[in-house]
Amino acid sequence: MTEAHAAGLPAGGEQSWKVPRLAVMPLGDSITLGAGSSTGDGYRVGLRDQLRSHADDLLFVGSLRTNGENHEGHSGWQIGGLSDNIEGWLATTNPNAVLLNIGTNDMARNNDVEEAPRRLGYLIDQITSASPDVTVLVSSLVPTRDPEGQKRVEQFNKEVPKVVAARRSQGAHVEFVDMGDVTAEDLKDRLHPNDAGYVKMANAFQRGLARAATSGWIREHAEAKPAPPRTVPLGDYRVDINGDGKADYLVVEGDGSVRAVVNNGGDGHGGWTNYGRIASGRGVGAARVRLADIDGDGKADYLMLGENGSVRAFVNNGGDGRGGWKDYGQIATGSGTGATPEKIRFADINGDGKADYLVVGEKGSVRAFVNNGGDGRGGWKDYGTIATGSGTGATANNLRFADINGDGKADYLVVGEKGSVRAFVNNGGDGRGGWKDYGQIATGSGTGATPEKIRFADINGDGKADYLVVEDNGSVRAFVNNGGDGRGGWKDYGRIATGAGPGYRVRI
Repeated sequence: MTEAHAAGLPAGGEQSWKVPRLAVMPLGDSITLGAGSSTGDGYRVGLRDQLRSHADDLLFVGSLRTNGENHEGHSGWQIGGLSDNIEGWLATTNPNAVLLNIGTNDMARNNDVEEAPRRLGYLIDQITSASPDVTVLVSSLVPTRDPEGQKRVEQFNKEVPKVVAARRSQGAHVEFVDMGDVTAEDLKDRLHPNDAGYVKMANAFQRGLARAATSGWIREHAEAKPAPPRTVPLGDYRVDINGDGKADYLVVEGDGSVRAVVNNGGDGHGGWTNYGRIASGRGVGAARVRLADIDGDGKADYLMLGENGSVRAFVNNGGDGRGGWKDYGQIATGSGTGATPEKIRFADINGDGKADYLVVGEKGSVRAFVNNGGDGRGGWKDYGTIATGSGTGATANNLRFADINGDGKADYLVVGEKGSVRAFVNNGGDGRGGWKDYGQIATGSGTGATPEKIRFADINGDGKADYLVVEDNGSVRAFVNNGGDGRGGWKDYGRIATGAGPGYRVRI
């Protein structure tokens, strides 16, 4: 029985199908780019030639262009990298067919292999949610010449059809494409096919498109939704995973899972240790995840926010593979706070080591609920409005909380358009000692910073928050706090991290 018959195609179906318009997005890593092929085009040119007679209007789309063809083949990328960018690419190019081949680098680098199928499923869900009329062809991986890597590839490939079937059962136009015809003899090097291997890949994708078209899946136009805004995370506080007093570098993926790189001083000052994934996704997206120390043990806990301001806490016992997380359940209902997730911040207002629950208003007002342990463990004390924001120039977007003077209490910082910082030091807050206006403690001059790039975190473990510039690519430049302008200044540490994820995913 031919593959066409097995898939329910009529005899000759692979040759006779035709659609008015085919906008194909080749999506993946360097194999999609075409590394290892003599022309640098991989499977794309061969596939294009096969498709010419099957579409009145044929185009390949993507943000990259090689030898006159557009695509999304990103050398060295893993599944998570595509997830971080796919919604923007879809909104810009509006493909009606996506050819997805990804996971080779996850397997080659042994990146959390057990969770890789889940990451793949999340990426597929992103595509079909952003563009409900699109057809997605998801391929298995080609082999590798590395024996250990090949075991991981085989493990992953067993799961891919299951991932696809789960989406098919829910009505998504997702098709599995088997790359089993590509063998180790068809490789140019350890990972990439040679020309013969790419011909086999083109044939497999062509058969997948034939099945989809014959099933009536290929819509002439598949309009993608606008990409969601990439908001900078502002609600974390003291993102110290191992409790050594130094802020660590975390990447929160779109599904809420967390990768950690532990701070040994930063580039040029002791380096970083890659902990890998320390938390799996727990049913909420990245925008609902916060990192803050709820129980006062010095380690940042994993917090999930509900739409009504509720908080569920997973207390940090070391993270996945190092002691795990303890589910505290719901520690705050949000009832009566007027809070929604974008208004909620966590910061230690009274200096007891535990992060408090703050609700920030549009004009910089702050209402505080002091942490006495959380619901079921001592509750929360309503401090009321501890800052009005009046006269500060603060808005919800330019307000930061960080301990500038090292007294253990979070101060109120207002970031200017060019990276300047005005500080109001916390003497207890309105009605409890007030705030001391330190004036401008940083000019921002020479930093290249704009407000959305600025974070505050204690990099060197001296108890004072330092001034960080997190670039779009996730790299970090640090200015260590020696007291701030007029009180000892700042020491330029230069770039202390090269970047392990896009800036809007970084928590530090």
